[in-house]
Amino acid sequence: MTELNITPLNKRPVLLTVLCILSFIGSGLASLSNIFIYFNHDVLLRTIEEGVLSDLGFDLSIILNVEPAYFLISGLLNIISFTGVRHMWKLRRAGFHLYAISQLLMLIVSTLYIYKPSGVFPMFDLLLASTFILLYLRFRDIMK
Repeated sequence: MTELNITPLNKRPVLLTVLCILSFIGSGLASLSNIFIYFNHDVLLRTIEEGVLSDLGFDLSIILNVEPAYFLISGLLNIISFTGVRHMWKLRRAGFHLYAISQLLMLIVSTLYIYKPSGVFPMFDLLLASTFILLYLRFRDIMK
C-alpha cells in the first residue's frame, strides 16, 4: 500500500500559514499607519516641514506632495486585504478574491497618487503584490 501525500482539507499548509502571517503583519501595519497619517496629516506635514524628523535621519518629503485622500483609500484597502487574509487563514476561497482585488486596487491608487506624478513606475510594488497573489493562487483549490 502506497502512502499518498495529500493535505487534508482542514489542515493549512505551512507555506500558506507563512504567507498569511506575513500578510497579516504587512496589511495590519499598513492600514494602521495610513489611517493614522490621514487623521494627522496636517500635524505630520508641519513636523516634516520643521525638519524634526530629518534630524533623526528620516526623509519623509514624499508625503508633502501626496493628498490625504490617498492615505484613507490605502488604509481602507489594507483593511480589506487583511480581511481577505483572515478568510484565507480559515481556508475560505472568498479571501483570495478579496486579497487579490484589494492588492490590485492599491497598485492603481498608488500609481495615480504617487508614482504617476513623480514619473516612476512601481516595479517593486507590482512584483511584491503579484508574487503574493500567485503564491496564494497555488492554495485556492484547497479553500472552500
